[in-house]
Amino acid sequence: MKRLKDEFLNKLEAFTPLTNLAVLEIGCGIGGRSVDIADRCDQLSALEPDPKLLAKAKELNARSNISYLLGSAEVLPFEDQTFEIIIFTLSLHHVPINKMATAIGEAVRVTKKDGFVVFLEPQHSGSFFEAELLFDACDGDERKEKARAYFEMLAFRNYREVAEIEDETIFSFESAEDFTQNLNPKKNLSQLVDFLETHQFILNAKRRINTFQV
Repeated sequence: MKRLKDEFLNKLEAFTPLTNLAVLEIGCGIGGRSVDIADRCDQLSALEPDPKLLAKAKELNARSNISYLLGSAEVLPFEDQTFEIIIFTLSLHHVPINKMATAIGEAVRVTKKDGFVVFLEPQHSGSFFEAELLFDACDGDERKEKARAYFEMLAFRNYREVAEIEDETIFSFESAEDFTQNLNPKKNLSQLVDFLETHQFILNAKRRINTFQV
């Protein structure tokens, strides 16, 4: 699986340049985006609650200016006003619904005055989303969680919204096996090859970037 198009950081830096800044990434996974963020900032702290994913991040995506840390968004292990920018990379909707507001509050707490809290979140459209629903692939049907994450970020009062930007990531797959290995489909597998061939093994994922200033 490869990313053919990913303009997230370019779009983000139109409002919040990362150069020479201390950045916190919440929900880094195996560090695929962490290395891209680290290329643009001074120091990146990348937080991940899953120890297995964190171990892979350290193994596959180590950089001298990245500190990979085990921890959850709801209880950030940092002092107040530590970072200029906080980035939730496709992670707020993975926080338990009753703890999303707490996670946002924690992000605001560790952000310096006039710093930014940024949410990259998936939308309910695109062929990648269709694949998630049809094959119960990746994280499956998360429409309820995505909608609640969007509600919570807009409802939070201790920051002001700077921008909401439409975004898109385009993925290519070498084969059905490549799709299966990366996205772990669990149903309707007999339809997988036809689906991928119809889309020429290229799937688009619609995203949204919401940027807030503390």
